[in-house]
Amino acid sequence: MGEFNLIKIDGKPLEKLLDVVSKGIGKIYTPRAIRKEVDAKAYEIEIIERAKAKAYLNRQEIEQDLLDRIEERILYREVKKQKNIDAVTMIAAEELKNENTVSDTPVNEDWTVRFFNVVEDVSDEMMQQLWGRILAGEVKSPNSFSIRTIECLKNITKPEAELFTRAANFIFIYNNNPFIFRDDNLEVLIKNDFSFEEVLVLIELGLLQSETNLVLDCKSKTKDDEMVFVFGKNIIKVIKKANTLQQQIPLLGLTKTGEELLKLLTITPIDAYINYFCVYLQQKGFIIDKDFTKQTKGTEPIRFFV
Repeated sequence: MGEFNLIKIDGKPLEKLLDVVSKGIGKIYTPRAIRKEVDAKAYEIEIIERAKAKAYLNRQEIEQDLLDRIEERILYREVKKQKNIDAVTMIAAEELKNENTVSDTPVNEDWTVRFFNVVEDVSDEMMQQLWGRILAGEVKSPNSFSIRTIECLKNITKPEAELFTRAANFIFIYNNNPFIFRDDNLEVLIKNDFSFEEVLVLIELGLLQSETNLVLDCKSKTKDDEMVFVFGKNIIKVIKKANTLQQQIPLLGLTKTGEELLKLLTITPIDAYINYFCVYLQQKGFIIDKDFTKQTKGTEPIRFFV
């Protein structure tokens, strides 16, 4: 397999990763940080000769100094792109190093080509972290991240990514679906330093749904109804007593792209926000099962101030 004899392959996850990268960039991939030797000069000569050949094939008469500048520009650009690919690949390798197995399903080659066409121009370290996790996630379980998500993230700036990271701390999971509790006029978000304008930015980016009047409809039933909300590692169980009034919990919903990118983030719930949520539910007639949150194994109990 060509240059694979120069690569330390440590199990199927890394082997699959290198195969995906090779298909994405069109050649057998030997990232600098895990190959035994590097022939940088040969790579430089290859780029320069490619530039010359392109000029000659186009039958352009170019003065030598101009050709030299073209060579330097192409070399600089290509080396920078390769460094970006190397950085993202090594982040993915780090993410996969503790995985024993990955899915046998191959990563879609169109997805792979689109991915590396984007990451070759990503030099910011924080954004490289996100792209590396996406690559690792796709190698581990193909179809985890859509091409639509790649295109969306490509157009997101570092400050916008940081904004979504902050927004994740307001997200809870109900029935395997992520939501943000918003109350009337987004008061709870504003009180916790997340403005209406920032919500609009996330809607414009395609991470939050444009419908801002979503509700969780809690209908009246003839028996007690239990509901479980997950905030990061915190679990809240609430009870809606039988034959009580129908209630609605106002929400903001994530788009499919938002849901996929949420997989990359660690949610750090805000205590004041969670407590506000609990008070809101109590005012609506729900009963908070505090003992449940304390007894649930593997979770961090909520510190209630209600």
